[in-house]
Amino acid sequence: MRVAAAPSPPVSRNLLAASTTDVPAAPARERLGTEARASFGPLSPTSTFYLGLVAVALAIGAVSLLIPSTPSYDPWSWLVWGREILHVRLHTTGGPTWKPLPVVFTTVFALFGKAQPDLWLVIARAGAVCAVVMAFRLSVRFTRQITAGLRRAESGLAGWLPALLAGGVAVLGIVFSGGYISDNALGYSEGLASAVVLIAIERHLDGRPRQAFAIGFVAALDRPEIWLFWGPYGLWVLWRDAGARPLVIALFALIPVLWFAPEYWGSGHFLRGVSRAQHVRSNSYALARCPFCSELKKAAWPTVLLRIKVAAAALVVAASAILGRRRLAGAGSQPWSRALGLAALFGVVGAAWWVLIAVLTQAGFSGNNRYLVIGSALVDICGGVAWAGAAAVVGSALARATGRRAGALVGVAALTLVFLLLPPDPVRQDVGLIPRTHRALVYQAHLRDGVTDLVRRYGAGRLLSCGSIMTEGFQVPMVAWTLDVHTVRVLGPPSAGAGPPPNVILQTRASRNLGLLPIVHTWPAVHYRYVGHSGPFRLFTHCS
Repeated sequence: MRVAAAPSPPVSRNLLAASTTDVPAAPARERLGTEARASFGPLSPTSTFYLGLVAVALAIGAVSLLIPSTPSYDPWSWLVWGREILHVRLHTTGGPTWKPLPVVFTTVFALFGKAQPDLWLVIARAGAVCAVVMAFRLSVRFTRQITAGLRRAESGLAGWLPALLAGGVAVLGIVFSGGYISDNALGYSEGLASAVVLIAIERHLDGRPRQAFAIGFVAALDRPEIWLFWGPYGLWVLWRDAGARPLVIALFALIPVLWFAPEYWGSGHFLRGVSRAQHVRSNSYALARCPFCSELKKAAWPTVLLRIKVAAAALVVAASAILGRRRLAGAGSQPWSRALGLAALFGVVGAAWWVLIAVLTQAGFSGNNRYLVIGSALVDICGGVAWAGAAAVVGSALARATGRRAGALVGVAALTLVFLLLPPDPVRQDVGLIPRTHRALVYQAHLRDGVTDLVRRYGAGRLLSCGSIMTEGFQVPMVAWTLDVHTVRVLGPPSAGAGPPPNVILQTRASRNLGLLPIVHTWPAVHYRYVGHSGPFRLFTHCS
């Protein structure tokens, strides 16, 4: 394999491109910056790119509100908490696990009153868009560096086609992973966290460890599992860069403050969120006979298309063999070999993330599918690079055999067709995904419109003065936000027995195909008056 050496730009150019906090003081950092420009060319990462990405993603998130939109259960709780923090009356009891990252946004957005839910949806959806774009970028980056060593594939269209295939495969894998579109459309934060993680990784690859650590801090405010990776990275930065010590120590100190202090304020217990996270739904894999096995087999494994998982595994094996042989032969590190190793590492770390979530599920935590997104994105990137690498190898072989550069085109086209036509066909399999997701989102938006209209017509004050209020379990935080009360003020249907009868019932279905809850006849001795309905909601009262 012939490796094309990347041109070395002048040192002054590196200095001008560096941030004020990450001046390239070591040859390794200078080499990383040079490789980034070699892989992207005119698209090399700069602050302008990230600002442009955020602006475009926010615009897409804002336009998406033209579709009927609403947050889901956890996001509604974050919205309630944001408003309560603004009014200095936080009460986390009755809600899900505390998350600092989304509540930072919802607290600021509470200043805008009724626009708060839509503003958060814009952020959550923009984060999901950024994650997809960053997966594309990293796939392109690794593929460009790897294929730079192939004859006649180091520049021009032949060099870009495999990279574009890698990005396309990664994007397809993420977008069509289980629940990615619906979860992020409903305001969950895992898409935003995935975007932040991928940006942090890219900043590290560009020789900006302080920036990578600071950006990783944002992701660590969303998922505590990230601490297992972000924490050791911070210690490495601390050891490597004495000037970064104030930054590292400050962010290390902020993590427990932002995670546990609000919980103590809102509930009186530092670990209320940990306890709440182990109160799982009846369909959680934490209740399976083997939670670890079920999480891996039934949740993690299906999140990535089989053709991508197999390709990622093949790349890990091939990279281990190639890099191991080069190491034994005493060959020096090259840009293409480092990129190959990194792409394989993505696959390994992605699988390790799945195992981590499975271990937590075994420990009694819920193991929701959306927790797997970060690992799935890494596996998708690895699989995309694997498909592109195979296309580049086939194209290079055809070009050498025929003496024509069109061989590269044929190789990419052939592998693209193989990817699309392998059974089960991802396009044919998921052709109904978008319509189904749209129908589900529209129904959820009707729930929001219905309860808003009922509260407006009947009056929040009248409902609250009537007595206790009960609604379908998943609508509790939404009703609490609409009534401007603590989440604990609104009850969910009793899980066992009848319990005390509520004075107000806001009855609805969690989705179109589920039954109405709460069931009014659960309390046959109480005569409820049917007040009216709006959308999917029905209002019954029995005022004291």
